[in-house]
Amino acid sequence: MAEIKQGILGPVNGKVGTVVGATWRGINYIRAKPRKSRKKPTMKQLLQWDKMSLVSTFASKFKDFVNANCPAVHNGKKWITGKEQMISRLMTQGINLINGEQHIKVEEALLSIGNLAPAVIKKINRLKTGKFKVQWENGLINALTLNTDKLTMMLYNETLDQFVAISDVGNRVDKYAHFSLPPDWDKGTVYFWSMWKAVDGSVNSTSCFHGILELENIEEEAENREQEAENGKQTAENENQILSEVIPIEQARDISLKNFIEEVESKTEVETISPFTPPFKENQVVDQVHTAELNPTIDSEKSSNKNNNTLPHTDTSEKEGELKRWTPPGYIRKVNKEIIKQAKTAENEEQTDQMDEKLNNEPRSILEFYTITEEQKE
Repeated sequence: MAEIKQGILGPVNGKVGTVVGATWRGINYIRAKPRKSRKKPTMKQLLQWDKMSLVSTFASKFKDFVNANCPAVHNGKKWITGKEQMISRLMTQGINLINGEQHIKVEEALLSIGNLAPAVIKKINRLKTGKFKVQWENGLINALTLNTDKLTMMLYNETLDQFVAISDVGNRVDKYAHFSLPPDWDKGTVYFWSMWKAVDGSVNSTSCFHGILELENIEEEAENREQEAENGKQTAENENQILSEVIPIEQARDISLKNFIEEVESKTEVETISPFTPPFKENQVVDQVHTAELNPTIDSEKSSNKNNNTLPHTDTSEKEGELKRWTPPGYIRKVNKEIIKQAKTAENEEQTDQMDEKLNNEPRSILEFYTITEEQKE
């Protein structure tokens, strides 16, 4: 049964037979009752479903902050919220295919949009005390910028799948400030953004992505700090000692790739590789264009291995296979669905069915020809 709240000409809510009344983004619609399709989804449809599920799951972590700091946009007859803008942006330019699976490119996530000019963040360092020190320059100034503008740091922990916004870190005039991570963030890969906001909250800046940091040895560092405090050795100098630094995402990918190559080479030298190593399937291969950009050393490695007769051919293929399975840092996938695998399985089944149908339609013996004339034509 449907309900008409504003008279006979008002919007309809509910279902009457095969007609459904609904409201979406403030607009009233009447549509036909959907029927479940019996057709198998195509590969393109499955990829789109996987992409939408991946992006919406990721954007839900930032929903409240993004809606508060990205003004809604009126597009024709509807309003688009900050979260919807974020989803649309990631769907069009924030997805990369790696190892046969779609991943979010984290630096493409825009968490705030505004007209206030940001300060230029120079460094974000983690100190020995466990706190973070952020330094900036006030080089970008316009009529909206004031010395009282407040800095907000936004952090996402990929391992814990948690987002936190730390407001009022410091004033624009200070040029540096300190902030701390949540107490339960003792591990994980952390991504950093910044945003500036007027003291009255009337205007804010567009978010800037700064880089990545891997949290390690938190418990050991805490024990060392407690021991130093008990021994009376903790001074102002070692309190400000830099332990690690937030690095740009491209630099982090280069470092990770270098470490991964060294690990693969050392592993290959120790292990005995079977000469009957099966070739890798196409769905395990990284996008070639993306691999070439991140790993310019692969071509040179291939050429050097060709001239080196001491290593068997399987050694080279094993190294290349390991490199193709490598996932660069900063590419996030939090949806545990095998949509792409299902799509490939469906494609294989369809090809098998087509082959079986083709074989069934072909004559298997001379007895299956209707006449000797057909046989001669064949």
